[in-house]
Amino acid sequence: MSSSSDLIWPQTAMDAVQELHAKIPLELRLSQDFLDKYPRGSDVRGAVAASGLLTAAEMEITNPEYDSVAILDRIKNRELTAVQVTHAFCKRVAIAQQLLHCLTDFFMEAALVRAQELDDYYHKTGEVVGPLHGLPIDMKDHMMVKGTKSSGGFVCDYYLPPATQHGLIAQILYDAGAVFYVKTNLPQSIMHLETYSFWGETLNPYNTALTPGGSSGGSSAVVAFGGSAMGLGSDIGGSLRSPANACGLWTLKPTTLRIPKGTGNAPMPGADSIVGTYGPLCRSLRDMHLFFSVILETKPWLKSPDLIPIPWVIPTAPSWSGTNGRLRVGVMWHDEVVLPQPPIQRALKMLVGALEKQDGIEVVDYKPFKHLEASELAHELYFVDGGARIRSKAAETGEPLLPLTDWIITRSLVKDHTVHELWELFVNRDNLRAEYVQHFSAQNVDVVLCPAGAGPAPELGTCKYWAYTNVWNFVDYPAAVFPTGLFCDPTLDKKDGPREYMSDADEYNAECYTPETFKGAPLCLQLVGMRYKEELLMCALEEISKALPLDDIAQRI
Repeated sequence: MSSSSDLIWPQTAMDAVQELHAKIPLELRLSQDFLDKYPRGSDVRGAVAASGLLTAAEMEITNPEYDSVAILDRIKNRELTAVQVTHAFCKRVAIAQQLLHCLTDFFMEAALVRAQELDDYYHKTGEVVGPLHGLPIDMKDHMMVKGTKSSGGFVCDYYLPPATQHGLIAQILYDAGAVFYVKTNLPQSIMHLETYSFWGETLNPYNTALTPGGSSGGSSAVVAFGGSAMGLGSDIGGSLRSPANACGLWTLKPTTLRIPKGTGNAPMPGADSIVGTYGPLCRSLRDMHLFFSVILETKPWLKSPDLIPIPWVIPTAPSWSGTNGRLRVGVMWHDEVVLPQPPIQRALKMLVGALEKQDGIEVVDYKPFKHLEASELAHELYFVDGGARIRSKAAETGEPLLPLTDWIITRSLVKDHTVHELWELFVNRDNLRAEYVQHFSAQNVDVVLCPAGAGPAPELGTCKYWAYTNVWNFVDYPAAVFPTGLFCDPTLDKKDGPREYMSDADEYNAECYTPETFKGAPLCLQLVGMRYKEELLMCALEEISKALPLDDIAQRI
């Protein structure tokens, strides 16, 4: 006989998914015959045009080649209205949801009302509300957005009431003119580098056999598909950078306490042994600058006492550490634990080759320092209760733990700590951080160029190596991910031959790579700077981006 919790779990999940589907207007629903044209492993980005559901003008508005800055300029110049932009993105994101399972909420009518209010204000006053006037921004599900529910990826959160107000960062974006229209999927517990919850498993629009990353993978799938030009995500172990890496996007994970948050639902409220932060998933470097300048120009530290009061100021003439004042880029080819898969090796080699030809850049090797120790200690610090909170959230309704949730809380280092054990753990953390900053400084580099993951977008259900991202959370360094312009190509990215593996994780990562499986996946890299030096990191990325996009045509000759 089934228990009451057994009945709550599947039925509530099914009800939630059905309720979400019902919010998609009938005229925007795709037939099963149409969906069947895109089996697992398909590139679905062309499905928007194939559906015929968007007008030519709406296709042009939502073209992924336009970044947020371009869209905002067109609204300000009265080429487009906020209603036109919002309606177009609502239609495109509805198609994305049916193909990719990337949403948890969709409120098209409320968004159009908001957009009309913005248009009326502009018509009446001749002034835009703010620098984001009319820009649709997707919001990760756990964030506080007025009138919506937030979840940590558990079905029990579905019973919680909607938020009565915006969280601080959402309020700042709203006051700047943003239009909220969707909330995006995240994984059960928010602690996967993939995106799978009771809402469904989110797929990568470039190749639906691959993950869009996590935990902000709902947003990365939406932006890469063209259903949004900017999304708001969070990062405590790679949750912005993993999705950007998987979907060919731009992001910057800032130093913690630089910008406000506003979380409506957290898997482990009060835990601060490793602190998370928020940031954008977007289409360009200038979109990242737009995001941080909008947030920090409001002086959010006057409303949130935990924030460090540092305004956003891009230096006009940054001082670099290299010979003759050149930007000194340290290249970390691997972390001495896991060798990146062949496509990432190719992208890194090509970019380094291009940078070495630039007069203003000095390229040197960067030696990693205790990355395995830092990553493992970070995993232990994530779950100092031994995973009890996560287990209890699932047990409320009888929801089963998903494989990656179970994996992350059953690792040998994860245990319930006494207060004295926790103090000792914090001492170990702080000592290793102190060692790392000395090592970084001794290398005399301005930034570190390195992989953003052990490979491109992982195959669904396989992402179990976090150290290329969570090490930078552990030491709390800002880190950006950017697209190189290259894509996985089986003819170029052959599987590695026999070699000596650096670790079990290295062997596992090598076994996970099959050239044909990854065909067409975008290739990104990561750039890391020193704490609270986001603006210098942006300047360095500006210099490096002069070599982008890379082109692999020459490699074929």
